[in-house]
Amino acid sequence: MRESIAKVDWPSNSPNFNPIEHIWRLMKWRILYHQGTESITTPGAMELVLKEEWRKIMIEEINHEIVKLLDIMI
Repeated sequence: MRESIAKVDWPSNSPNFNPIEHIWRLMKWRILYHQGTESITTPGAMELVLKEEWRKIMIEEINHEIVKLLDIMI
């Protein structure tokens, strides 16, 4: 039975076309900036920093990454 689902022509597993990969890069940069000269030495400290930086990501930043990907794909 056909479901009439339109096929999208792009690589199915390409991390370059997955917006979350770009958000992880942003998170990495923010954690390094947040860390500064201090070392994050425990899993608990890393969890706190991850949660703090994740909450700071704005929907506009996510949308910006998606738009950049769409520009590449078109």
